[in-house]
Amino acid sequence: MKKGNAGDTSALYVWNGICMFWGTSFHTDPHLHNTLQLVFDIDKQFKLKDAKTGWTHFSAAIIKDKHLHQLDSCGSIQLFIYLDRDSQYARSLTEKYLEDKGLADLKQSDLRKLSTDFFKKLLVKSDCEALIKGCQTILNHLVDDISPIQMDERIARAVNYISQANTRQFKVGDVARHVCLSESRLRYLFKTQVGQPIQNFIMWMKVVDSLNMVLQGKEIGQSAIDAGFWDGSHMNRSYKELIGI
Repeated sequence: MKKGNAGDTSALYVWNGICMFWGTSFHTDPHLHNTLQLVFDIDKQFKLKDAKTGWTHFSAAIIKDKHLHQLDSCGSIQLFIYLDRDSQYARSLTEKYLEDKGLADLKQSDLRKLSTDFFKKLLVKSDCEALIKGCQTILNHLVDDISPIQMDERIARAVNYISQANTRQFKVGDVARHVCLSESRLRYLFKTQVGQPIQNFIMWMKVVDSLNMVLQGKEIGQSAIDAGFWDGSHMNRSYKELIGI
């Protein structure tokens, strides 16, 4: 296989605040992402390099958002997971593994408790429900137990309003009025209880909606507008901001 920045990848799977894909044959130029990145090798190792460290072998690694780095697949297959940097998972992972570092090895994490063929089994799955459960299993082995928070009824209504709306062409203030909260109070409660800033939650929903529309055959420009973006360019910039594509 020819090596290069693009490499060879599976389909891109996107949920609110999380996206993942399988990839191989990467040998990237220095680059960065606006998301927290997790990389796991199927059964061998890959290499990472940044400004402070030369090429180093890893079987699993975490890379801070906006951290300049390079990756070499070394002929193996990796699972890439990207997390909204403001999400509860990303904040917990950053605090536990990175501290002031740009990237870190995950070999001492609880991933060792997973079965030896966990990632190989995940590789052959194609339905979204099984894949998101696999991602959550990985994340729950990496972070300390995140106890569920009892959600305020108004925040539950806000989540439902955003998720079920026929259009995403609304602002945070519109959601606040719908659930009878001030905008500042809504922002605080939403981030505390959902684990993600409300503006990020809305933007991820727009990305998921637009991707689904494009996959269903709708023209890209119209998909962007129907999903709540200003136009196709705005949609493309948002993709790059969130998931680096």
